[in-house]
Amino acid sequence: MTSSMPMILQKRRGHLALLSCVALACAHTQAPAAPRISIAVAPIGFGPESGLTPEEQAECEFGKELFEELNDEVGQSFAFSGVADPRGVPGVVLVMRFTRVEGMSGMFGTKRIVLEGQMLKDGNVAASFTAMRDKGLFGNSRGFQTTCGIMEDVVEELAEDVGKWLFKPTMNAQLGDLSPH
Repeated sequence: MTSSMPMILQKRRGHLALLSCVALACAHTQAPAAPRISIAVAPIGFGPESGLTPEEQAECEFGKELFEELNDEVGQSFAFSGVADPRGVPGVVLVMRFTRVEGMSGMFGTKRIVLEGQMLKDGNVAASFTAMRDKGLFGNSRGFQTTCGIMEDVVEELAEDVGKWLFKPTMNAQLGDLSPH
């Protein structure tokens, strides 16, 4: 019985190899995935009247958070790359800035962020949006969070809004809590 064991294993390996080949052949006959649309993203900054000190801007890293959350939202459809300066960049460039951040001074009360953005195509504005989200402290079900942590929840909601807009960008779109729907 022990002498037939290697023969059985060889047959099983042969069948597994055959199945692997069949599976690979099937994988090659499937329709290719749609290519991701390339979008360059300029550094996400703050408007002059944002309401944040430079220290608060650096502490919370909203721009980095927005970029990462937006990539999570639409990374299967869009390929984001950073670009230091959007001027003169060919193709599609997304330029965004936080124009207003309210509620950083304490744990209580509404936390609100206004974000503006433009989609440039070969240097020309092709679409634009203004998005706003706010969150009251008592709507927070995650327990205790720092002010930056609460604001990151708001940034995450903004990323969802911008992600949806990217699929059908329009001029002067009102997103998030500004949306008419």
